[in-house]
Amino acid sequence: MMQVDEQFEVDAPRAEVFRMWTSFESYPEFLTGVDSVYAETSERLRWRVSIGGLPSSFYAIVTEQVPDERLAFVSVDQSTLGWWVDLAEVTPHRTRVTVRVIVSPRGDVPRRAGDRELDELTIRCDLLRFRALAEGTLSQAA
Repeated sequence: MMQVDEQFEVDAPRAEVFRMWTSFESYPEFLTGVDSVYAETSERLRWRVSIGGLPSSFYAIVTEQVPDERLAFVSVDQSTLGWWVDLAEVTPHRTRVTVRVIVSPRGDVPRRAGDRELDELTIRCDLLRFRALAEGTLSQAA
């Protein structure tokens, strides 16, 4: 099991940052190895990934959603993946983001060609990519 705890600030209003976190279909833009996330309902998410040790497709359930403050979701098996995101207003145009990610690769999932290995550095880089997107500094062509 791997747990990553990270806190950073984003030059964007809290409501906008929350909107980006709840735009699940945009996760492949900043999360390594995530091919798609589709919100089947407001609480059920279907993930397709190319990450070593994770099934290529799994479901996650939104366990908490407090507008502009908190988002949490966990894989249905409650062991593959979990994300907790807390937002705090620093100023009206700056937001503090606190993230906890838990990933539990499974030994019974066969490795597929092209799968990405997920480690703490990769997750931290993904969060930097999120910040760049939120601040509008990442080119859509990149």
